[in-house]
Amino acid sequence: MDNQPDRLRGKPAAGLPVIRGARWFETENRPVVLRIECPLTFDETVAALYGAVEAGDMASDEDLGGSVAVTLLIKGLPALRERAEKIRLDERSAAVESPAFLALCRQRVAALIRQ
Repeated sequence: MDNQPDRLRGKPAAGLPVIRGARWFETENRPVVLRIECPLTFDETVAALYGAVEAGDMASDEDLGGSVAVTLLIKGLPALRERAEKIRLDERSAAVESPAFLALCRQRVAALIRQ
């Protein structure tokens, strides 16, 4: 079975969408726009979401990008790399806590990358 997210592993993810508006910032009388470009791999982007957000935090591309950006800023790139490796190891030993949510994270990141 062809699994699109599996083919994207190890490839750099696209730049995160522009983050703007009241969801992320208080915008009264001062427009704020944030764009983060970081060379995250597909697995690192998934790791920024899995275990850190809920499904509603990935509803739109801006929500997904904002969630990844916040996790990256709080945890740092080394922590995302470690988390991605832990997810790989957990999958090998069938120890993933929420396989369905991990699959959803991968689907959302794959959809973002394909744009």
